[in-house]
Amino acid sequence: MSALSQKLYDTAFKYEENNGGCCQCVLGSVKENLGNISDNLFQAATAMAGGVASSGNTCGACTGAILALGAFKGRDWENFATSQGNDVKNEMTMVSRKILERFEKEFGSFRCSEIQEKILGKSYKMYIPEEKAAFLKAGGHGADGCTRVVALAAKWVGEILEEEGLLK
Repeated sequence: MSALSQKLYDTAFKYEENNGGCCQCVLGSVKENLGNISDNLFQAATAMAGGVASSGNTCGACTGAILALGAFKGRDWENFATSQGNDVKNEMTMVSRKILERFEKEFGSFRCSEIQEKILGKSYKMYIPEEKAAFLKAGGHGADGCTRVVALAAKWVGEILEEEGLLK
């Protein structure tokens, strides 16, 4: 693991362990170690944890990783309706699919509920206090819980940015 990948991994792990909010933890690690993540993007990611507003759908670490990639080379407002902007959108869709592929390879899914089942034996509804408490008791923020999922997602962002030549 490169020094950058290790730093992204460690920072994201610490953020998830201490603060929760998987999407923000990935973005926060990228923001701290690489920059390029605006405060507005970070703030907008608040309710993406638990698979989008705790629905169990797409993993917040996954969405955070894809948002982070887009922050480095996404379609901007100025080119939203241009052919150049469309080319960027198509290119970044393919780059972002690398995140999905890594989630599927590592966890068999990029759905929060399915990842929780794989790593914790069941999924939890994080908006129900008793289930959130059970998630924590089951090791949700332990070394092999969502902390690891978040840390891997941040690490993969760094690796993909390097592979794609998107780091300045």
